[in-house]
Amino acid sequence: MNRTVISIISLMAFLSAFPQAASIKVGYDYVMNLDGQLRKDDYILLSGQQQSMFFNPTALQMDITSKDDAARQAYGAMAARLMEAGRGDEVPNRAVSMYVFKDFEKQSKTVYDDFSDQFAVYDEPFDQMKWDIIEDSTKTVLGYECVKAVADYHGRDWTVWFAPEIPINDGPWKFAGLPGLILLATDSTGLHSFVANGLESSGAKIPGMPRADWYHKEDRIKYLQARYKYLQDPLADIAGGNLPPNAKVFVNGQQTTRDELRRRFLKILDAGYDFLETDYHDK
Repeated sequence: MNRTVISIISLMAFLSAFPQAASIKVGYDYVMNLDGQLRKDDYILLSGQQQSMFFNPTALQMDITSKDDAARQAYGAMAARLMEAGRGDEVPNRAVSMYVFKDFEKQSKTVYDDFSDQFAVYDEPFDQMKWDIIEDSTKTVLGYECVKAVADYHGRDWTVWFAPEIPINDGPWKFAGLPGLILLATDSTGLHSFVANGLESSGAKIPGMPRADWYHKEDRIKYLQARYKYLQDPLADIAGGNLPPNAKVFVNGQQTTRDELRRRFLKILDAGYDFLETDYHDK
C-alpha cells in the first residue's frame, strides 16, 4: 500500500466526526466523443465519510460570485471587454453546471442541473444502480490496480474500473456502491466517459450548493424530456414562439440566428448525441 493511500485512510478516520469535511479530492475529465470530435470538461469530486460533492469548479466559482454585487460587476466588465475584442468564447460560463451530492447515510443522491433558464433539482436512491463485479478483469489507472464492474443504469450500459486499494464507496457523477473508488467509467457507445486525472488527500470543507434558491423540485424524466425538446429548437419559447428564423441572437458571446442555432443543435443530435441518461425516451 503506497503512502497516498495510507494518508487517505488515516485522514478518513480522523475526519469521521466532521460530516462536512472531505477526505479525498479527485479530479476527473468528463469526455464526450461525438464522431471522433472530443469535448473535455473538468470536474472535481470531494468525498467524505458521510457525503460527497461532484461539481465543475468554474460553475461553482461563478455561482459563489453571483452572490456578491462587486464580483458580478467585475465579471460583467470583463465579459464586455472580451466580447468587444471578438473573444466572446473566452468568457467563463456555466455551460457545465451539473452538481451531484451523495448522502451515504441516507443512501440517496441529490442532483442540481439546468439548461437555458430552467433550473431543476431531484433526488434518487442509491439502489437504482446495481453492479456486477468482474473480479478476474483488471486495469491499471493512475497507478492503481482497478477491478471491472458493469451496470445498466437509466438507459445506458456502463463499464467502470474501481480501486479496492482506495476504500471509498464513491466515484464521478452518480456512480457509487462499489468497494473502492471508481477511477474510470465509460458507456457502451463510447459517447460518454469519466477519467480520473489525479487525486489527493484533503481536509477541505465540502462547500455545498451555493445557489439552491435558483432551483425547483422536478421529476427527473420530465426534466430530461424538456431538455431534449430544447435541443430540438433552443429558441422555440422566445417571444411567445414567434421569433423570426433570421432574428439575431447572442449565444456565449457569439452572434447567430434562430435557424443557425437550431441547425447547429440538430446536427449534434443527428450525429448521435444524447444525455448521460436515455430512459426518458421510453416514458
